[in-house]
Amino acid sequence: MTTTKSPVRLAGFVIAATWAFCAMKVVLAAVMAVNFAIASGWLPNSSYAVFGKFVALSVVGNLGVQVVAGVLSLVWIYRVARNAQRMARYSVPISSGWAVGWYFIPIGALWKPFEAMEQTWRASVAPAAWRSVPTPALLRWWWGFWLAGGAGGGLIGGLSRAGVNDPALTSGMLIVVSTLVVGQCVLFNRIVRQLTDLQTSAVDVRVFD
Repeated sequence: MTTTKSPVRLAGFVIAATWAFCAMKVVLAAVMAVNFAIASGWLPNSSYAVFGKFVALSVVGNLGVQVVAGVLSLVWIYRVARNAQRMARYSVPISSGWAVGWYFIPIGALWKPFEAMEQTWRASVAPAAWRSVPTPALLRWWWGFWLAGGAGGGLIGGLSRAGVNDPALTSGMLIVVSTLVVGQCVLFNRIVRQLTDLQTSAVDVRVFD
């Protein structure tokens, strides 16, 4: 019997935290929409004296929820990757440690985390023949949204460092990036649900929690 550590309970926390992060991104997009209207002259500048506090609070709230959701997601990724290693008798090239570690490595972070998730998924579907399992479109869409959101965030940061101070432009870009992040989160939650189900149904799971 292949012994794995159940990802079910952790998956519940990840999904809840990710939905909370999605909600915060929707709030941020709404706040930035109003900010865009003020910067574009559609609303009086005097309204910013009060509204500016909501901008600061929404940004801080997003960062706080992002940290919690991010940490939980990385712990879940480590667990399911480790389970996949055990199920496939350690034939999966990317270790559970690197399934997490590649997110923090420049350049490699552009494709290695996707490769690790892909291998985890395939090994969970067919541990003995994981190399023959096709990559689902769900994973490709998720990573596409991830890259697009990251590129948008990087562009905003680059413009800020270059001294570009255009509140309307920044607000508009933040709306787009927030929308991409929401899409990425929705897809990631589907991956969490489906991959967790795959692992709990593929083998007899012994719960250590």
